[in-house]
Amino acid sequence: MIAALEAADSSGVFLYQMPDLKWAPSTLYTWKDMIAGVKIMAETGIGNQTLFVGEGDNFKYGLVNLAGFLGESMKETIMYNACDENNWSNPAVAKQFGGQPYTASYACGQGGQSYQDYKCTAEDDAKAGGKMACDTDPNMMLRAHTQAVWYGAPPKLFCAPKSIVPKANKWNWGSPWCPQKGGYGYKTPFPDVMDNKTLLEYYSYVAKGGSCRDYEGIKAGGWNGCGAGGCANSPAPVFHRAGRTDVEGCCWWGRGVIQTTGICNFGKLNYYLGRRGHDEGRSVLYPDIDFCKDPEAICKPDSPPALKWIAGFFYWLNSVQSYNDKDGWNYMDHLKKWVDAGMNLDDKSYINACSGIVNRGCYNPPCGGNPMDGGAQRAANFAKVMQALKLGTSSIEAEVMWADAHHVNTTECGPDSPAEVCQKHSAPPAPPNGTPTCAEAGRSVLCQVACRSTCRGFHPGFKSDGCVDQSDCTDPAPWAKGSVCTC
Repeated sequence: MIAALEAADSSGVFLYQMPDLKWAPSTLYTWKDMIAGVKIMAETGIGNQTLFVGEGDNFKYGLVNLAGFLGESMKETIMYNACDENNWSNPAVAKQFGGQPYTASYACGQGGQSYQDYKCTAEDDAKAGGKMACDTDPNMMLRAHTQAVWYGAPPKLFCAPKSIVPKANKWNWGSPWCPQKGGYGYKTPFPDVMDNKTLLEYYSYVAKGGSCRDYEGIKAGGWNGCGAGGCANSPAPVFHRAGRTDVEGCCWWGRGVIQTTGICNFGKLNYYLGRRGHDEGRSVLYPDIDFCKDPEAICKPDSPPALKWIAGFFYWLNSVQSYNDKDGWNYMDHLKKWVDAGMNLDDKSYINACSGIVNRGCYNPPCGGNPMDGGAQRAANFAKVMQALKLGTSSIEAEVMWADAHHVNTTECGPDSPAEVCQKHSAPPAPPNGTPTCAEAGRSVLCQVACRSTCRGFHPGFKSDGCVDQSDCTDPAPWAKGSVCTC
């Protein structure tokens, strides 16, 4: 199986979408590191579990099992070049699930979820001698290390006690415009890695409605309040939770290649891989890492590169590879049947089942009242990996399927496009009478970065077709002539 992975045409498989909507090789997730993770999980494993790599000489079972894992990982994190979960709850998501768009309290859970309520099963607790999950520490203070990079993207998720952050503010992605490095009014951003003193300064900055300092290269955005109360995330009815207006104990957002999430999964990592396992006398891979006291260890820049993969594989072993539904459906049986039937990629029953388990916890969503997210993209990712491994047949080329599912080479707002993509390509409003020049508005620098102008009063068309360069200011493109401020 390793030989097949090393011989694979892996170029262009692990891609992420840049702010200009083009795709580039991921800088966080590489084929080489993935193979290293496969070796560890197949040969050493965790506890009594190992990555399934096939039976006897039939390693195709193992390759398809891995392709399913990679297809899900490409949707969960690789396409965003992210290790930490992004704050992806835009206005469209907030309209669907409730809550405020881009509030800091989405660290507690997005899409109607509550991460600190992800309890383990009675069987898991019994195996752990009473409790497998991590304890929720209300005093824990953490900030993520990655975030989305589109124009005005929300900052990194964070958690803190109410005594320090009494209420959650929300991110305004369209205002103010942020001067770039070297420009007038530029604000030095907070570092990605912070000590406690700097972290407290950051929390104070957020609470006071700060702007333009949240990450390097920020183009626009700042923190706003919601009146006397905090800005609520979406309610989590499955967990009997109203919308949260704080970030206390909300340190369990997704991390790693397949977004290990919640107190149960981090507790399992600690029991099988980390400090707890070591303290209880077991041989573990990471004896010095306490995943319950520092779940962010998965994404720290100085952590072992394979850890992002191994944490994801561990989730796959526990939640997918070992999945048995109460109706009798069994993951391993379905995997083998699909392979034995000829690996026809037009038959999406296998990858759709994987997607349901990963995204919603069941092989046939909706379950818990929530439909599956991104099914077409997950299936296209799977097909792309299968093509790289020279496996499977399909009536549609894998690249065509992938391009269609991800809306590649188009600036149109497709039906599955994120809301922020649609907003980027909205038509600008007509300018009011008496429109000032950029200089008269005190924004002469906008003639140098015309596409990033926010004084038009709407979310700008950053990097969309027709975006003008500095030289176009004397003869603006047609869309720029409708700007609320003119060059």
